[in-house]
Amino acid sequence: MKPQWNTRTYLVELFAAMALYAVLLVGSNLLEQRLDPKGALLIAVNVLPIVGILAAAWAIVRGFGRMDELQRRIQFDALVLAFAGTAVISFSWGFLEDVGVPQLRAFMVWPMMAMLWIFGLIVATRRYAR
Repeated sequence: MKPQWNTRTYLVELFAAMALYAVLLVGSNLLEQRLDPKGALLIAVNVLPIVGILAAAWAIVRGFGRMDELQRRIQFDALVLAFAGTAVISFSWGFLEDVGVPQLRAFMVWPMMAMLWIFGLIVATRRYAR
């Protein structure tokens, strides 16, 4: 039997993972400043926050696995909006870079997708709540 969806459990897992990410990000920045690592150690220090991102991805996948069909449909609709919106914005920005707009850093793509996902959740939740 599949575990039941619990918003509180999901949010605790997700926020714990994001807190881990924040701690590892600050820690890796401090380590880089204090140790001035070179070579493989520099790479290891800089990828350390990925552990937190992997934990967040794990929390999201676990959360999806616990959802019922309606909740999955709402999430699916929100993710489609986020995916399509991110594609349109990032491709449009890429074309605009050719005319002098500052380059869009890859670090900005996921936060943009996350904001569109939240917007999509609001739209989809309203649609299915009728």
